[in-house]
Amino acid sequence: MLIDFHAHVFLDKLAAGAVSSLAERAHLTPYTDGTVAATRALMHAQGVDRFVALNIAVSPRTERHVNDFALSLLDYPDIIPFGSVHPDSENALTELKRLHEAGIKGVKFHNDYQNFQVDDERAFPIYETCAKYGLIMLFHAGADRGFEPPFKTPPEGLRRVWETFPQAKIVAAHLGGQDMTDRALAALADTGVYIDISFAASCVSAEEGERVIRAFSDRVLFGTDCPWDTPQHTLSYLSQMHFTQEETEKICFRNALALLGEK
Repeated sequence: MLIDFHAHVFLDKLAAGAVSSLAERAHLTPYTDGTVAATRALMHAQGVDRFVALNIAVSPRTERHVNDFALSLLDYPDIIPFGSVHPDSENALTELKRLHEAGIKGVKFHNDYQNFQVDDERAFPIYETCAKYGLIMLFHAGADRGFEPPFKTPPEGLRRVWETFPQAKIVAAHLGGQDMTDRALAALADTGVYIDISFAASCVSAEEGERVIRAFSDRVLFGTDCPWDTPQHTLSYLSQMHFTQEETEKICFRNALALLGEK
């Protein structure tokens, strides 16, 4: 089994514009057009059984639309949709309740696009509510090629969130911090925070990737960041490392099932 814990999809009518804009901003080449159909086709062709579909409420105005889309994806057996909320939204906690009651397993935050520091206390009621409902909080962590530093989700900030909400289910994407692996190791390896390996195949050596993955042990999730990378490329990246079959299975699906409460 293979579960991709980090992929992005968009409404058909928005996908072309969204992918084009993001690609231009971050100087990236997409591997799909960002639609549900194209993403599912790529995933199935490259051996992924299920994938987490992520979207971001970049403003309070878009929050409900993003979550309506996430809820519509529950109809697909191979998609695990995550919602998103914005700390400036007066409806954020209500939206979390709606997502939880519908069966959504988690929410995505991208603090640079949402314009708030990850450990800003105005977001704490959201984190507390996610913890109460058992919703996984997946954060873009570290640098982002579409933004200039300072970045809003450094590993140290995520550590403060975990210390405040140690019962919360937290995932720090991109090996715990894009372009910040040493800082991620120092700040997060001894916490309960999970990491995913999304986009690492495109920018982190296999040697460095293995060093980080081993430090997080049973808290590592396979992910691609599709459409910005692919399952095939990411699997090839893992194959350059020295993991046993049992360790590889944990990365590829067992850790994900445990976090999703399906183990």
